[in-house]
Amino acid sequence: MPRRADGDATLDHSRAAAILREHWQTVMAAAALKPDSDPIAEPTLQEAIRSCVNHDQVAYRFCLPTQLLGKLTNPSLDCLRLQKKKGDPSDVRGWDARSLAGKVIARFNQEQESVLGTSSDPYVGNPMRIPRMVRDDPSKKDIAGWNTLIDVLEQVESRSDPGFTIAVFRQVLLEMLRRQQSLRFDYELPKEVGLNSVLAIAQKFLEERSGGDRALALCGALFDAIGIHFGLFARVNRARINASNGAIRQAADLECLNRDGKVVLAVEVKDRTLTVADVEGTLRKSRIRAVKDVFFTFTAVKYAEQKALDQRVAEALSVGVNVYLFDFFDLARSVLALGGEPLRVTFLQKVGEHLDTWNTQPRHRKAWQKALKTP
Repeated sequence: MPRRADGDATLDHSRAAAILREHWQTVMAAAALKPDSDPIAEPTLQEAIRSCVNHDQVAYRFCLPTQLLGKLTNPSLDCLRLQKKKGDPSDVRGWDARSLAGKVIARFNQEQESVLGTSSDPYVGNPMRIPRMVRDDPSKKDIAGWNTLIDVLEQVESRSDPGFTIAVFRQVLLEMLRRQQSLRFDYELPKEVGLNSVLAIAQKFLEERSGGDRALALCGALFDAIGIHFGLFARVNRARINASNGAIRQAADLECLNRDGKVVLAVEVKDRTLTVADVEGTLRKSRIRAVKDVFFTFTAVKYAEQKALDQRVAEALSVGVNVYLFDFFDLARSVLALGGEPLRVTFLQKVGEHLDTWNTQPRHRKAWQKALKTP
């Protein structure tokens, strides 16, 4: 096999990328003609692939396309292997799956609206940093889901049939295409956008925990609407929910900027109890960005911490930083009332935009769609 430019003779990434695009085009064309047709006839295998492609964990979603593409590119490889033994020329079935995941699958995924997630290095975490996938791995959070991945890959490996491998790979791509289509939602606004109705929609949406995704979409939309209707700032920058604000040099989850690009207001969003440590961390980042006004929205404050929070707010004021602590719905009620119906419509529209723009998981988008339709 020709040696790759980066010195790895095991797998040709350029060839892998070409194979991926060829099969993707085939799957899209077939789906356009017969949307309900599947490359695999076995219902159990279809469901296993569907569950893997739509798994909650990013690495699990990337697993089948990565492992199967490796097998298609070099059939001699073991599709359950994740690493190659260093310095062992006799290891002819091992390979660097992480490299293929990051350099080929992740780049292709970004072109497809990040249908599997936004990671550029999906195998970086511990779940995939092992020599070979084994059943009932106790280190995995979802052992049943892990075993499902192995069920699919073991069938491919044991049959060693190129035609079957292609069919399974195309079924995986078809589930990716279906997932991609499910990400596009029409958020039909309700006819009645009174204050209490809009607040009820937001409260319904927040009933299920989401690791901060839903709260950040609501708060981001609220401050977008404030900027648009009250003209207090020109635009709002938002950080990704799974990114460190420090790593991307933001003062908080949201930064409200004037027309000159200066941050005039920072907003930290918590869908849990606010702590003094939360305030300290955001104030530290805000000092670096020279932000004088900092908002915190939260769901609750522990009684035992209230005095310490009040003291910290006073200390910040003494050095010229205004800190405001708000229960999100207290803040939202005032803003949505002052802005009237036009602002409430903007708020509802912007929530949907945040969910789509930031590639929020489909279940959260569906929940917003459903909340809008709830009478």
